[in-house]
Order: sequence, then structure tokens, then C-alpha cells
Amino acid sequence: MAQQTLKALEFPQLIRILQRFTRSIWGRRRLARLQPSSDFGEVQILLQEVEELSDLTAVEGPCPFEGCLDLTPILKRLVAPGSLLLSEELNQIVAVLRLISRVQRYLRGATDRHPHLNRYRQRLRDLSDLKKAIQVAISPYGLILDQASEELCRLRAEISTTRQQINRTLHQLFGRVEYREVLQDQVISQRNGRYVIPIKADFKGKVTGIIHDQSQSKATLFFEPFEIVNINNSLNLLFGEEKREEERILRHLTNLVRAQYEVIQEDLQILGEFDALQAKVAYAEEFKARTPTLIRQGRVRLKQARHPLLLYRDREEQGFHATIPIDLELTPSERFLVLSGANTGGKTVTLKTLGLLCVMVQCGIPLPVAEGSEVCIFDAIFADIGDTQNLAQNLSTFSAHIKRTADILAKLQGRCLVLLDELGTATDPAEGGALALALLRALGRTGAYGVATTHYHLLKAFAHEEPGFANVAVLFDDRTQKPLYRLAYGVAGPSNALSIARELGLPEEIIAEAERQIGQEGMQALQQLARCEAAQQHLAQREQLIRQEEENLRRQEEKLAVVREKLEQERRQLLDEGRQAMVKAIRQAENEFKDILTRLEDRQDSWGRLRQEFTTKQRQLHKRLVPKATAVDRQELSLALGQKVFLPALGQTGVVASSPDKEGRLEILVGAVKIRLSSDEIKEVRAGDELGRIYRGRWHGGVELPETAPWQSSSLNIIGLRVEEALPLVDRLLDQAVLHGCRQVDIIHGIGAGRLQQAVREHLRGHTLVKQLHHGEQGQAGRGVTVVEIKD
Repeated sequence: MAQQTLKALEFPQLIRILQRFTRSIWGRRRLARLQPSSDFGEVQILLQEVEELSDLTAVEGPCPFEGCLDLTPILKRLVAPGSLLLSEELNQIVAVLRLISRVQRYLRGATDRHPHLNRYRQRLRDLSDLKKAIQVAISPYGLILDQASEELCRLRAEISTTRQQINRTLHQLFGRVEYREVLQDQVISQRNGRYVIPIKADFKGKVTGIIHDQSQSKATLFFEPFEIVNINNSLNLLFGEEKREEERILRHLTNLVRAQYEVIQEDLQILGEFDALQAKVAYAEEFKARTPTLIRQGRVRLKQARHPLLLYRDREEQGFHATIPIDLELTPSERFLVLSGANTGGKTVTLKTLGLLCVMVQCGIPLPVAEGSEVCIFDAIFADIGDTQNLAQNLSTFSAHIKRTADILAKLQGRCLVLLDELGTATDPAEGGALALALLRALGRTGAYGVATTHYHLLKAFAHEEPGFANVAVLFDDRTQKPLYRLAYGVAGPSNALSIARELGLPEEIIAEAERQIGQEGMQALQQLARCEAAQQHLAQREQLIRQEEENLRRQEEKLAVVREKLEQERRQLLDEGRQAMVKAIRQAENEFKDILTRLEDRQDSWGRLRQEFTTKQRQLHKRLVPKATAVDRQELSLALGQKVFLPALGQTGVVASSPDKEGRLEILVGAVKIRLSSDEIKEVRAGDELGRIYRGRWHGGVELPETAPWQSSSLNIIGLRVEEALPLVDRLLDQAVLHGCRQVDIIHGIGAGRLQQAVREHLRGHTLVKQLHHGEQGQAGRGVTVVEIKD
């Protein structure tokens, strides 16, 4: 893409904003070389990389990218044969190798959903051996370590031993008589790489040795006694060998780095690409940018688009929402827009917004737009914006515009985007308008997409009639005389030159003179045209609002569909879980019931106790399987105190004796029995039934019903029945007796072998409703009858 177009669209300024988010010189250099691509697949990959890294960053956090130093000077010296890297430079290489390892570890968090990030990790070469070789030899402070080589270790050990020998020898000299009055101080120092001691200048002939230096006062001489001359010579030889060994180690490490020169260069390039990718993600996060949908059809739909440079400026000064968004759309049926309207209304900004956002997409940069934006890929983008006067080529503004337009027409091939600002200006209006019209026709024949700004009515009328072209206006508030910075499609915009001049403070006499020059008829025509265009703008605004409402409704319907689908999935899941829980509860109850039957057959417990346990288990199972009544159901059941109700579980009627407690249970009186039940265990008796009267009798309580409850008999004949047949009948008799307030019942079992009598009596002795047992009187057949007294 031509640099002239990128410059006109202010793409270099955008790159400088992006570079603020980089964390290395390599990333900044990579962004500086960034160019838009016209390959659909390549652009798709670039945008997918941004999506993948954004997803990974949300989980893992930003990649640790510290320590990416500029190795350019080091690598340049490395190319020269025989060059030697210093230990500090080798440590800089280690810092970059550590960064490569950190990036590789970070990218291990990528999954199958991040195929492009995985390729970054695979492209980075492992240089851990080189890093380890340098770290073994060089300390973090740039010192060559003893462990760098065996020879260096041996030499430094000898140097240490030799120094100790010098120290011992000098301390021995300090103790001699001839040195006591000569010494200035018992201090060992160095001069010219040799160990010396300070002596008084007046006694320089008293001891033998070599004088290497004197103090500034000349009162002290730095003296090397002959006793340590040979040892100093040996030490200096060792220093020389140490230096040569250190140089050999540095040369060896330099050669190791040189052998990996190309790999390091490639890794640095990859780090630069990854840092540039991180900058795109950080930019998107900072400016609420997103990757638009990439489409192959020739259509651009940018919703709530903001100009990136204005957004950056406004965010720094006023905040993100200070930048007013616009909607931009190009379609195959309306691929070229003629943009008109008042000066200062935002026409040029609209032009640049469209061009810059399309360039950003083709560079893989997220856009500050709303969700639902779509962009196609253009084979080329051309822009002629602003004053292109070229003094060097002796071209006027008009000539420069014409030359630029001619160049554009010559290069149009494939799907192209053309952006032209103030087409046909800087010359005679009549000729300029005609020329602009001819240029638009030529662009239309090529099938180009684009936008041209104008004030010519001739071009507005052309766009209204010509297929493939459409008018669009920047809106202007006639009441406040200020631009609204919004677009209205399908209408042409008035220039409002005189109104804007008046608003900007031009003297009124000049405005009046201009109006007189136009003339009465001209002013009326302009006013009429302005009213027509204002009406068109108003209608366009209404249509736009309707479209927005329709779009909002469509989005709400889509959201509701998603919610419905989610609720349906949750319902199916809850049903499945409920079925599984029911099956589990039923199987558990079956096992418990089988256990009760087994204990009954083996006579491990009495029938009464086992029956109570069975009833309890049955009630628990019923509670788990039968859903509780909802709050709405309970509210619909309106029961008054003393109202007659039916209890389906018992097949009996009763009367409400209390209001609901905290758990919503009611106290029901059935005969002499007081029962607490939830409202879902109670049925209302049909309307019109007489209410019962609650009373307190000699027992816990009772109820007097309008009709006497049915009671068959207070005695039970079980003669001839088996034990397992008789005991359930005995329990039923006791239940009926309690419900009907009967205090005593007779059980006729006969005498016979006594098994039935014994079983009945054992069963009744452990029964919770039985107060006392005794044989019947002679009139009751004596021992063949058991009289049961019921508990109060």
C-alpha cells in the first residue's frame, strides 16, 4: 500500500500509539514495519492470533516480558571474525535467553483452542545449553568464575598461595630490627602490580630493595624488598596466565554464541512479533477495541466506530465516551457514498475513520467499534485527503489533486477502496463540479468502493440517481447551529456556509453583504433547499432510529432465545437428576421394605413395631417423591378456623383447629385425635358445607361435626385367621377407635391352641396406642376375648 495513503490516513501516528504498549525494542521495530495485507487468509490469522492471546491473557495474565535487551550492537560485533564478547555482553545474551524460556513456558498454557499461539512456541528454538554454558562461566555481576575451567581454577589457587607467601614474608620483615625504624607504617599495598611496603624517605639506604613510587609529600617511599622480588615476579607471571585463560574462556563462549547467531536472530524476530501481538491485545483492552467479523463479500459495516486518534486524544483529556461514534456502511448495491453537509461537521474525520479502520483490520489490529461490525478485505486502499500542494514539483493544489486522482484511476484493480476529500475543488466551481462528476462516473465503472466529500449540488443529485452510489450527510442542528457528528444515509446535507460563518464570529455586515450578493431569489432558493434537505435529514434520522429499534428488538429476541435454550437445558438436566434421585430413593426403599419383611418372617420384632417402621419409611419415601406444594398452591388453599376438611391419606374428615405455623402446617382435629399436616395433605370440602364446632372434652380435644362420622363396630372377630392376616386387622381397629374417640375395643380370637391369642397379646403389649390389656368377662367368652383399653 502506498505510503502516501498511509500518511494521509495518519497510520504512522496510530503505530506510535501502539508502540506505547510494547515492552521491547524488537516489538517496536516490528510495529514500525507493519504493513496492511490484502490476503484474506493472512488477515484472518492475524486477527485470530489477537483473539487467542486475549483469551490466554484472561486466564494466565500477561506474559512476563522483562529483560528483552537490545542486542543489536553485540550481534553486529559478533559478525566480525575474531571478535570477542565481554562478560557483561554475555550476561545480556543470557538475559534474552531467559526471556525466551519464560515466553516458552507461558505459551505452554495454550491449548487446542490456541493453534496459532502454539506455533509461536514451536518456532522459538531451545537455547538452554548455551544459556547454561554462559551461566556456569560468568557470574551475574560479570565476573569469570573459577569453575569456568580447570586451568583457571588451578591458576587462581596458585595466585592465592603466592599472595599468602608474600604476606607472610612481609610480616616477617616487619619484625626485623633493621625495618623497625625504617617503616612508615606496617601496611602492605601495591604499586605497578607489585606488592610494596611504605618506608620513610630519610632511611632509603638503610634497607635493600626496589623503590616503585613515592607519596605526594615525598615523605614516604613505596619499597619492594629484595626478599619478595622473585615472589612478585612469579605472581605477575601467574596473573598473565590467568588473563590469557580468561580470554580463552571468553573466546570459547563467544564462539558458542556465534555458532547460534542465526538462531538467536530468529528468536529475537519471533519475540518482536509476539511483543507486537501483545501490544495489539493491550491496545484492545485499553480502548475497548474488538476484532470485527471478516467477510469475503464486498461489504463494510462499522457500528459505533470511533476514530482511533481522536479516541486516544479524548481519553487522555476527557474520557473514552467523549469521542462521538458513527455508523459506516458500504454494500454492493451502495458501494460509493457522496458525503455532504456543513463545514466542521466531520466529513473529513468520517473519511479518515473509514480508511484507517480498514487499514487496521488488514494489519490485524482490533477496532474501536461495537459488536456486529463486519469488514471485507480490499486489494488496495487509496486516499487523497487534505492539501497536497507540491512546491517542489511546481504543482498547485488543484493540479496535485488531479495528478493524485489520475494515479488512483491507473492503479485500480480488483476490489479497491477510494477516499476523496473535496473532489473538484480549488478551481472554477462549474468546471470543478463537471470534472468531479466525470471522475465519479469513471470510478463507478471500475466497481470501486469509496467515499467522496463534496459541497456540489451536482454531485449530490448524481448520487441520488446513479446505481451503486448513495448520498450520506453529516447532521447539523439548526437550533444550536452546531454539528451533531452523526451520519444520515440517503440524504444530502446543506453546506450552511453563512450560518457557520455567523456562528464563528464573522462580522454581521459581511454576512449581510454575502446575502445581498446571492440575491433575494438565490436566498429563497437556498432556504428552500435547506428546508428540503433538513426534512430529508429528519426523515433519515427517524428511519435510522427505527432501524436501531428493530436491531435492538432483534438482539433482544436472540438473547431471549439463548435464555430459553439455557432454561430448557437446565430443565432437562433437573428432570434427569430428579429421575435419578427418584430411582435411587425407590431402590433404597425397596431394600428397606424387604428388610422389614425379612424381620417380620423371622419374628425378630413385633408386628406393631415393624408396621410403625414401615409406615415411617413409607411416609419418608412419599415425602421425597411427591413434590411439595409451592407457595402459590398454599396461598390458593384458604382455610378458616373450624372449617371442615378431608384428609385423603386417612380417608377421614376433620376440622381446622389452628392457624398455620412457621412451617405452614395446620392442626387438624379428627375425632379425639390432633394431627399436624401441611396444606398439600389437606383437601377443602366443597363450598356450602357447614363448619364444625371445636370443643375441649375429657381427652385432649375433639370436634363435633354436623353429621356423625361412620363407625362400624368396636369389636373384631379374627377366629380362623392366620397371625399375619389378623395383626393388620387389629391395627386398623385401633386406628379407627382412636379416630372415633372410642376408649375400649374387644378382639375375639378364641382359645384353640392359643397361638393366635399369644401373637395378638405380644403385638399389643408393644403398641403405642394401647394403655392396658385384660381378658373378657364371662359374658364376653372369658379367655377367648382380649379387651384393649386405648390411651388417652
